[in-house]
Amino acid sequence: MRTTSFRILLLSSIAMLATGCESLFFIEAEAEEICKTERDLSFPAALPLTVNVERSITFPLGDFSDPLPEDTDIETELRLRLFEVTADTDLSGVERANVSVRLPGSNDTHVIGEYTRTSTAPTRTLQLTSTGPVDLMDLARQPELEFIFDARGTLPSEDWTASLRACAGVKAHANYFDLVF
Repeated sequence: MRTTSFRILLLSSIAMLATGCESLFFIEAEAEEICKTERDLSFPAALPLTVNVERSITFPLGDFSDPLPEDTDIETELRLRLFEVTADTDLSGVERANVSVRLPGSNDTHVIGEYTRTSTAPTRTLQLTSTGPVDLMDLARQPELEFIFDARGTLPSEDWTASLRACAGVKAHANYFDLVF
């Protein structure tokens, strides 16, 4: 796992005071990129009529929430930067794939990345592209999330292994005004 810069900003603005905005003070925390790699994950051979395979991995957020105030609402944003599957077999039969995020203890999922096959040429790597930022309530307060990879199409007919690499950026914004005054 590699975590790059955490940026914490406590900002105030006299201009905001003059305009009457309620958000005079706020705090932002941002992790531009958090990455995790899972190597040698085993996948079973696809049985006849099997059209999808699913695998979940935990994705760490670490101490991202430490600077955020406890008693205030937080707006959060998660953006997939990279999700790549590299297998020891041909994956050209995979027609579609997606990766979703799920908060621990929740059944709700939010798609954050997608793949659609554009060629039938043999390939061992699938790269999913971001569907855009996802706003999840209190995402930043979780130490980890669950990423769920789902592939559909003609799957390998023999047992196979793959490495999954996931990178995401996380941003949180909290109104500090209520805590200060």
